[in-house]
Amino acid sequence: MTAPETERFARYGVVTVVPRSATGAALGDEPALLLSRPVTDFLPAPGTVDRLADAYGRAGLAVEARTDVGLTVGGAPELLAEVFGHPVRPVRNKYIRETARYELAAAGPLASRLLPELVAEVRAPRSGFELTPGGAVRALPPPLPDTGRTRLRLPGDAARLAGADRLHAAGIRGDGVRVAMVDTGLYDHPHHRAHGYDTRVVPALPVLDPAADERGHGTAMSALLLAVAPGVELTMVKMACEGFSFPLAAFQRAVSLAPDVLSCSWGTLREEPHLHLEVANALRRGITVLFAAGNGSTDRRTAMFQSVATPGALTVGGVHRGPDGTLRASDLASSYRSAAFPGRRVPDLSGPCGTLPHGDHIVFPTQPGCLFDRRNSAYDGTAPDDGWLVSSGTSGATAYAAGVVALAVQRGVGRGRALTVADLAADCLPVTEGRTLTGDDCGGTCPNDAVGHGLLTAAPAG
Repeated sequence: MTAPETERFARYGVVTVVPRSATGAALGDEPALLLSRPVTDFLPAPGTVDRLADAYGRAGLAVEARTDVGLTVGGAPELLAEVFGHPVRPVRNKYIRETARYELAAAGPLASRLLPELVAEVRAPRSGFELTPGGAVRALPPPLPDTGRTRLRLPGDAARLAGADRLHAAGIRGDGVRVAMVDTGLYDHPHHRAHGYDTRVVPALPVLDPAADERGHGTAMSALLLAVAPGVELTMVKMACEGFSFPLAAFQRAVSLAPDVLSCSWGTLREEPHLHLEVANALRRGITVLFAAGNGSTDRRTAMFQSVATPGALTVGGVHRGPDGTLRASDLASSYRSAAFPGRRVPDLSGPCGTLPHGDHIVFPTQPGCLFDRRNSAYDGTAPDDGWLVSSGTSGATAYAAGVVALAVQRGVGRGRALTVADLAADCLPVTEGRTLTGDDCGGTCPNDAVGHGLLTAAPAG
């Protein structure tokens, strides 16, 4: 599957263009500047993005995504070299051996030869990674072997865990709330059709197939979000095919859709400092942004797998509910002190999550025969081509939390601004036991470093 993709991206590359700010302030490789300066200090002068988009378009390039603070520009390698100094071409990531993953790399330093006075920097974008634990398609999952673990079925079990079933009965289902999910895609699964969900797919780049979810992650995450908030208008912004991913371009595309809620169950391969500026700008525009805390990843500057902890974004950790109803911090989930943003602790709050070794917790629909359908079948009791998998890390916890946030938005929480931890803390169930994969213990109290404020629920406090 990845060979045709490699050929495709050998003929078409993209770069990230960061406009020069009106104040002269530049984030560069220091995202911590967002702790001391408002995001408005990094906005370009009015009309700058329009001028750049027009210039690149007239040069034959395509502006694939744009926001107030950045553009993703695409074209043939020769044309990119003409405008930005060097081509960008696919390179296999040598550190990921389980599957073939590729990145775009520039042959040399990139700089805009068009309107250089308006451009702060040009970069090859980072790839992303999904936060997962290590025949005929059915609307209902197949019978599964008894593993002695509690497995949640969608949509009912997730809605009950969140307390959302009571809100659904009262007419609070997320109706009228616009949710964007940046993920690997959304396959037209019988499960989604059977429940009448309102969904659409927008590819981050035109070379990504909107009808396919080659990895299968996004289809699964969407089902969990929709279990909690079945009435939302969900737009899946497809960021990936099997071998390539473009999370920054997809995030920009999602922001341009002006959603109320933006769900991100992924991180980046190596640092992507400009992503933090895009997140801060989305929050400024009133979009509630959620990111998964990680399944062992952090934002340590030298790490290959980078979690995202932009201040103001809701970071979501993992809580496991055992067969007896006991809540514990998941030993699969990350918790950490941010290296990118000193003083920032992750997670802010938590959602449902499996445990080691495989996160065996939630039965998800997925694209039959996709990457994760094949991979997970080795240990979850499903077939490699049946369109179902069993898993759940902080990816699922984040999708669940995004559904809860959507219900809060419908109830009027926030009233048009981005929701904060303070808006949701009272609706979190305390979790006082357990230890995360990265070593934080709940310590008998909550809030704590392992799970933040605890397991987020949809039940209004009181």
